[in-house]
Amino acid sequence: MPIAEADARQSGEASPAAGASDTVAHGPPRRRWWLIALGTIAAACLIVAGMLAQIYQPTGFGGTWGGSFPGLPAGAGLRPVNTFGGSNGDIYVPPQRGVFTVRESIQNSGPLAVTIEAVTVSRPQQRGTIPWPLTPAGQPMYLPEYGPQPAEGKPVAGLSLGPGQAIDVGIPVRISGACHTPNGWTGQNFFYVKERFLIFTHWVAIPLGTPLIFHEPEPQGPGMACP
Repeated sequence: MPIAEADARQSGEASPAAGASDTVAHGPPRRRWWLIALGTIAAACLIVAGMLAQIYQPTGFGGTWGGSFPGLPAGAGLRPVNTFGGSNGDIYVPPQRGVFTVRESIQNSGPLAVTIEAVTVSRPQQRGTIPWPLTPAGQPMYLPEYGPQPAEGKPVAGLSLGPGQAIDVGIPVRISGACHTPNGWTGQNFFYVKERFLIFTHWVAIPLGTPLIFHEPEPQGPGMACP
């Protein structure tokens, strides 16, 4: 027996099988590439989900509007005008100092629930300034749009609006100025809903079922008409 062969047998060592060294050398790096690829895909999915959540705005007009709202002031003399040709026209709001209620509806048309954080007639850009032409004058309330109607509404702020769910909202407001320009007119075409989905919030402008029209409000002064 050759000395080299005897030494090998005595020490228990043997030559590795063909290809064994490749398996040891290249197996772990291949697994690391799979892990990197899976991590990249997961990160991309999270980014896409975050972007979709950031633009998710399912709230819109619920299809009903107008009329009195239980427990909230109706105002004085509100009436439809400009209804020629079968048009819905406008709701004329006569000059008044008191509070009246804008009744509109909101529906969640998306597949996921959102939280209603605020409802207002003031444009979000007006924050920090005096709202015009209408100013909020109380806490907005809501009623279910369908089914039995309770005797009074509940505060809408904090409501979770489920998929397909619709509510009627009553928004107490007053005309911004105590007086008005006799020959000046203005109107209101939208109300605004602040919705929250996950950690993201959005302001959504929703068209009024029938726009409001009134004499342009102004502070008291020379040449102004005051109720």
